[in-house]
Amino acid sequence: GAEVAAGSIDDPAFLAKALKDAGAAFVLLPPYLGQGIRAWQDRTAQALGDALEAARVPYALTLSSIGADKPSGNGPIAGLHVLEQRLDRIPNHSPLHLRPGYFYENHLAMVGMMKGMGMNGSALRGDLVIAQIASRDIGEVAARRLLALDWKGRLVQELHGERNLTMVDTTAALGRAVGKPELRYVQFPYPDALKGMVGAGLPEEMAALYVEMSKGFNDGHVVSTQPRSAASTTPTSIERWAAELFAPAFKAA
Repeated sequence: GAEVAAGSIDDPAFLAKALKDAGAAFVLLPPYLGQGIRAWQDRTAQALGDALEAARVPYALTLSSIGADKPSGNGPIAGLHVLEQRLDRIPNHSPLHLRPGYFYENHLAMVGMMKGMGMNGSALRGDLVIAQIASRDIGEVAARRLLALDWKGRLVQELHGERNLTMVDTTAALGRAVGKPELRYVQFPYPDALKGMVGAGLPEEMAALYVEMSKGFNDGHVVSTQPRSAASTTPTSIERWAAELFAPAFKAA
């Protein structure tokens, strides 16, 4: 029953037309790997806000992130801060900002390293305890809230996943799922992490933003602002996700 509207997400006129008569919208900043990533994020956040305002959409649910309370020092999450701020300024509008933790799906990018080097690694500290979550659980929460439209005014809801995890914990779970229980995690120095991401094909600006984000997590600048609760806890464990999604991807690679 969906109607597809093809156009550019940074085009306010297109967005306003697509959002005409909408009772609610699910809003996000999609990945962008062109030049000027942060500038593009800010332009797109402005375009989305302008379109929601022009179409007088009463509700919006944004896919934001833990750390979006900070305007800087959080890598690409800074663009989500701008998006939240823009939606908060729309008159007679109720934005709900979902702020999930670190996606399990980020670990899929490590399959090549695990196969080729026999280890897992990134710029994040191995002992850093952070919220991690399956993207499908975020979708479930978003769908429930959009169907219910059960909030008024601005609301922030963090999503903390099934439990908090370190990268060492996560690597152990992923290793067990693929028959490599000895798989170890290594924290890379920031310059090495940057070089590795660029070498893997990531634009240098985006790689630098990811390094900044990792440093923000490591230094305690990017942190949860809400305590874990029944509402912020989601069902999919890292073990279940690893068995159902990571292991088949690892085998197929």
